[in-house]
Amino acid sequence: MFGNRPSNNPPVDAFDGIELEIARRIDALAPELEPLLRAIGANPELGFEEHFAASEIARLLEAHGHACTVGLAGMPTALRATAGDGGPHVAILAEYDALPGLGHACGHNVIATIAVGAFLALAASVREGTVELIGCPAEESAVDGAGGKVRLIADGVFDDVDYALMAHPYDRTMVATHGSLAARGVDLLFTGRPTHAVASDDRGVNALDAAVAAYVAIGRLTDQVPSDNRINGIIPEGGDSANVIPGHARLRYRLRAPTVAAVDELLDCVVDCARNVAIAAGCEFETREYVPLYAPIDHDDELVAVARDVMAAAGLEVEPDDVSCSISSTDFGNVTQLTRAVEIGVQLAARGVALHTPEFERAANGAGAIDTALTGAQVLAVTAWRGIFARAGALHG
Repeated sequence: MFGNRPSNNPPVDAFDGIELEIARRIDALAPELEPLLRAIGANPELGFEEHFAASEIARLLEAHGHACTVGLAGMPTALRATAGDGGPHVAILAEYDALPGLGHACGHNVIATIAVGAFLALAASVREGTVELIGCPAEESAVDGAGGKVRLIADGVFDDVDYALMAHPYDRTMVATHGSLAARGVDLLFTGRPTHAVASDDRGVNALDAAVAAYVAIGRLTDQVPSDNRINGIIPEGGDSANVIPGHARLRYRLRAPTVAAVDELLDCVVDCARNVAIAAGCEFETREYVPLYAPIDHDDELVAVARDVMAAAGLEVEPDDVSCSISSTDFGNVTQLTRAVEIGVQLAARGVALHTPEFERAANGAGAIDTALTGAQVLAVTAWRGIFARAGALHG
């Protein structure tokens, strides 16, 4: 760890005065950052509904003299605060949406706290150049139309950004340069003919039967597609009453593959399979995209190298640089296709504890979460300084 917090490996001699000053600024923010982490963690909100989280973040930023715009790109819970002027223009990204039934089992309360801490420390240090915090709603694909960063991109929020950085908690510390997957979200809609389940069942066309048959058939595709493809589906709609032949049914799929071309090919395969089942069952069939394309992460090699050096100097045990990043998919990937970017991973949970589990949710709200957040903020801010601002001579001495 940096600054004055206890550590088995205090890296004071590994950093010059400016880097250490940034880290100490973040340590000094701990009495304000911990309540933010705890409050967001205790009040989980689904995507596009993160009103409490956005207001708490804005309140803290404004307490430090930074005007915060809440409401961007048609999303009431997106936010932005900016310090400085001109280039280089660095964006620190925050996420704060939760998962249905699991709360902050992806640690987005920790992500938000890291971003706020890093932004405040850099904002107090930048002399020439711009640093901003961009609050990004609905990263989780748990709600229709998720992908807040995709909307922010379309609205031009990232047009002037030269670099984008964020941090994510995991069960290890890493800057994984491969393993992120492109993803699409699709609903498969089956329309049959409803009728009484007994009195006129011979005149009905059971949409649920077609959907179940398609679900089974699609499940068998896993034996035929490449091993790095992922097909994950649920049956969210299958009728309203057991005494009515279901006239409508819906499957929902999240499809992942290493490249955009590969996930598009997988989508075609899944849709063709479902359509053929629908035809055989006498059902009408259509598809609907419920989440836009999430592109794979394309890390900037120079920022990756800087981040790894900063982590090592901080005494953190860093995964080898060829580790595969098992983060699945994120709309941060779309940002990385536009600008130089890096996502760092900081250890929060014990090794082997997976994201999106009750165990990870407990870690995100546990006693050690604030230390992870402070360390993550320090690594992120020092990476931004060393890899970007210092090269432009843009920090106060």
